[in-house]
Amino acid sequence: MTKRVLCLILAAMCVGSMLVSCGDGKTEGPAATTPAVTTDGTATTTEPVTTEPAEALDIPEGYFLDGYEYTILCTALMTNPPTPFAYKDTELVLDDAVYRRNTIIEDTYGISIEVITEYTTTAGKAVARLQANRSAGDTLYDAGLIDVFGVCQLAHSGYLADLQDVPYVALEKSWWDQNATRDTSIFGKTFFTTGDISFLDKEYTFATIFNKTIAEEKQLGDLYAIVREGKWTIDVMADMCKLVSEDLNGDDKLDSNDKFGLITWDAMLTASINGSGNTIAHIEDDELVLSLNNEEVISVVEKYVGLAQHQSVHNFQHTTGGVGWIDMFNNGQALFLHEYLKALPSFRDTDLEYGILPMPKLSEEQENYYCGFAGYQTAMYCIPVDVYDEEISGVISEAMAYHSKLLVTPAYYDRTLIGRNVQDPESEETLNIIFANRIYDLGLFYKVGTYGTQLGYLLRDKNTDFSSMFEKFRTLSETDLKKINGFFESGNE
Repeated sequence: MTKRVLCLILAAMCVGSMLVSCGDGKTEGPAATTPAVTTDGTATTTEPVTTEPAEALDIPEGYFLDGYEYTILCTALMTNPPTPFAYKDTELVLDDAVYRRNTIIEDTYGISIEVITEYTTTAGKAVARLQANRSAGDTLYDAGLIDVFGVCQLAHSGYLADLQDVPYVALEKSWWDQNATRDTSIFGKTFFTTGDISFLDKEYTFATIFNKTIAEEKQLGDLYAIVREGKWTIDVMADMCKLVSEDLNGDDKLDSNDKFGLITWDAMLTASINGSGNTIAHIEDDELVLSLNNEEVISVVEKYVGLAQHQSVHNFQHTTGGVGWIDMFNNGQALFLHEYLKALPSFRDTDLEYGILPMPKLSEEQENYYCGFAGYQTAMYCIPVDVYDEEISGVISEAMAYHSKLLVTPAYYDRTLIGRNVQDPESEETLNIIFANRIYDLGLFYKVGTYGTQLGYLLRDKNTDFSSMFEKFRTLSETDLKKINGFFESGNE
């Protein structure tokens, strides 16, 4: 049955659903599974364990769509990312949780979940799809998980609904990320967000991964204690890095065949700025304002790029020697690695002993540790304006997020990230710190002044002259902000 054929049926049902009492608003939580993990990391499931939700799912009882095809568009600037809404036929705990979540949603609301993916390194695919959708007068997509650059372009072009106004989407509930709502809402409107509904943003959150063996050899002490004491800073990390630099093959040059204190890459300068609690731009009094040019940012650039000038640091994007960064870290060729958490499975089934730390602070005076996202890899959840029925999108999105909190998030966090990819309880402790203090940098996402790219160039070129770079692109950034704020302030029309 097509979406158009369903029109009259659903219209009648929506009227009927408003007449059904919601009772106390509580919905019994679905059964969570207790996995039995095998030696190869797969898992079977035992009897379900009922989990009582902390909050109610406020959707009318009896809401049923009788065969509606609910379509989610997933795009990414990668060729093979994980897809949080589609499961593979495996015995892995995470796939099983996604399957169970989808089955509950499909059976409860009478829908089938269809996932359309557009995974490519070519930008603008989501924008092109929704433009074509509107031009043809179609309503093909009920929701999207869109790469952050694409989702921002869509929001700024009037293609996305304000989630604050979508029926039944309750962004204040715990299954939606409150930090995302805080950081991405512009003029009181939230066009995209994340939370339990997706684990993709968690996969592409930045962290510091360290080699325990090298740390012990260099007598660096308890790195976790340094984090707990609030003393894990760029300066402390730099001092440790400079203890590790070795020409392993004796060819009188340092390349990917040798040993380093830190493996990094261009995006990590912006990530380090986010680690200091700063952003390229942020929301202030509802509008997006430039926040990059301050003494803290200048200090981060001087410290991090200054460290990159030392022979103990290896930028894997600009290297010779033929050894990739994954093999380098697995081979014990680096004390620290700055990467997103998606890298962890690459080290899981090896002899490498590793731990996880947050991104370092700028100084001990900084109140919290902060961690940002990989711009090219992260995706955010949204609902297009041109949907068949906004209420349907709202109901299914809210239900999907709710049941993901009960099923998918435990499978991802407790049983996959912690259960399979973490080697010690101390790393679990630091992961909790990381996820509690993530920064959504709208200046990076909206490409304000192309500063995200320009910061990458500074690190690539080992250039600490931040001020000249900032001034060069200041006018462009001001123009970008004027356009963005003007569009949203006027009602994005």
